[in-house]
Amino acid sequence: MIVYFIGTGGSEGIPAHLCTCSSCNEARNFGFAQRKPSTVAIITENKRAILFDVGTDIRDHLNVPLGTIFLTHWHHDHIYGLYKLRWMALKTPLYAPERHADALILNDPKNLQPNFIKPGDTLKIDTLKITALKLNHQVETLGYLIEEDGKSVAILYDTKGLPEETWKVLEKKAPLRLAIVDATYPPGFDDPYHNNVDEGAEIGLELTERTVLSHISHKNLPFLELTEYVRKRWGNKVLVAYDGMVFYV
Repeated sequence: MIVYFIGTGGSEGIPAHLCTCSSCNEARNFGFAQRKPSTVAIITENKRAILFDVGTDIRDHLNVPLGTIFLTHWHHDHIYGLYKLRWMALKTPLYAPERHADALILNDPKNLQPNFIKPGDTLKIDTLKITALKLNHQVETLGYLIEEDGKSVAILYDTKGLPEETWKVLEKKAPLRLAIVDATYPPGFDDPYHNNVDEGAEIGLELTERTVLSHISHKNLPFLELTEYVRKRWGNKVLVAYDGMVFYV
């Protein structure tokens, strides 16, 4: 499978509008440091895309057939792109947790086909087996374990640590090939709903061959400083995601 990072930022993206912090100023100087809100596409062996969150308008970034959409949760930085995608020409299934669902998407979905899922549910989509996982966030939030041909990828944001039941599921599959982990905040920062960089890396190092830190806030270290911090501490076992990053799993 191909893992395509369309957006790797937090809710405000980087640069945040009118913000003059060091992360936002760096992103205005260097395009590679800019981030759209979180959106990941998994491209199957059949060259079809499965989308996980739609934090931005994907129409200029993904033109292969879109099979299915999964949401981690209903916060607007993870669903913004749905408001345009619902006008797609083809019916497209949408899977998401039930609580806090967006009224417009449910009541006027156009060509989206909303379905509710819960932790432990497993679906077979194209060549992928996808299992929903419980995460720790301020609203009902799901992570996803994605399997194809014996290879596994986990999407684990937004979350603060992992619930015990999710650890047990993932430990049975360890080592995963790749984990995409919430690392919203800089080292040492404590937030009840999101990991900092060190917390995110520690989750990945327990479970997977390669960890990619994503959902990066502009409150985090600037891109170049963050990548240097991660490289010095964990080498190539942990990487910082950036918009446009591609992994072959």
